[in-house]
Amino acid sequence: VKVGDLVVYYDGLNDMSDQPGLVTSVKHWKDPGAPDRNFGIDVWVLWRNGDRQVFDPSELRYYDEER
Repeated sequence: VKVGDLVVYYDGLNDMSDQPGLVTSVKHWKDPGAPDRNFGIDVWVLWRNGDRQVFDPSELRYYDEER
């Protein structure tokens, strides 16, 4: 996932493919106290209604405009 991608939220059960959002930021982080076991990626998404939320990449899917 990269800035500018259109994505939809997916939690494993619910596919919200009719509500795409725009990726505005991708941040790779690690805990300085335990960098070998506490690290991750935060993906910030701007939704059509103006809400901005952070997700793990596993919670997002690329938006398929053909649906």
